[in-house]
Amino acid sequence: MSQNASPALAFLLVPVLVIGGFFGFILLLTGSQSGNAAAGCGTGTASTVDVSQVPQGPIAGYNQAQLVVAAGIMNAAQQLGLSARAQQLGVMTAMGESSLQSLTYGDNAINPDGSIADSIGPFQQQSSWGTTEERLDPFTSATTFFQRLPTVENWETIEPTLAAHAVQGNADPYFYTTYWDGAGQITAALNGDTTGTNTTTAVNPAPGCSDGPIGFPLAQPFNMSDNFGPRVSPVAGASSYHPADDLTGACGAPVYAIQPGTVVVSDRLTLSVKSPEGYTVSYLHSYANDRLVSKGDQVTTGQTITLIGNEAPSTGCHLDIRVNPTCQGELRPVAQSNSAV
Repeated sequence: MSQNASPALAFLLVPVLVIGGFFGFILLLTGSQSGNAAAGCGTGTASTVDVSQVPQGPIAGYNQAQLVVAAGIMNAAQQLGLSARAQQLGVMTAMGESSLQSLTYGDNAINPDGSIADSIGPFQQQSSWGTTEERLDPFTSATTFFQRLPTVENWETIEPTLAAHAVQGNADPYFYTTYWDGAGQITAALNGDTTGTNTTTAVNPAPGCSDGPIGFPLAQPFNMSDNFGPRVSPVAGASSYHPADDLTGACGAPVYAIQPGTVVVSDRLTLSVKSPEGYTVSYLHSYANDRLVSKGDQVTTGQTITLIGNEAPSTGCHLDIRVNPTCQGELRPVAQSNSAV
């Protein structure tokens, strides 16, 4: 693939995020059928949950015992003065780590002194996070999680899974993505609020964040080698849920911005550009030293922003591209995104 290839731009007046009309993308804007699914846009005040009034369930597939764990997590966020978004983020994390259970077992890790640290509790915390009793208690373990969350830069605006990953330090930054919507259903139900920050109710609902032109991320021709949905993990460290599309291309070929915006993430694996409308397009697997833009830079449609790479976890040189819709104003679409490889 030529390094000097120009991007083929598609100037069709369609919702920006419905990119499937151009080249078979199956992107991440499928709205929840639930009236109180996750919006992920909330910065409102967190409510206290009366644990004695937790419903039998199921809510998002979770039973009463699991919802009680969620209530403890939500109350920890409220006690620390954090937002409803923080409550949802904490519940999402515990859903991914333990299915909202105070597990007495989990992954083992080696401490610096050579001893084995058992990961336990709703957040699968190791011994450095507290005593066994503290880690098994939903409220206390969540308090520890929420005390660390505000130290993550821009935790309230970056993708929730990235904020959780920064605290938890798990192998896959996008592991928690599939739990965000369910966490929104749970926090909305336990807060007794189906019209606020944790719902998908929208004024003038729309399938995307805006209308306008988009560009192709690679020079044509290219092929989609993997698409959105469940799968068998292809390599160690990869998620079994792939809410993204993989586009094949030669190592070192240019990657173009499909929309204008601001670079908000540039880490080992991910380069993310946030649009003025509020959604984020992420381009994965390029090498950090191949990045042509840095965090805070403004990019335009068709601008070369990085090169195709094979940064792990990866199955070979390719571009993994995904969109995380967030919201501005009254529009609150479901935020479902991201998994590596």
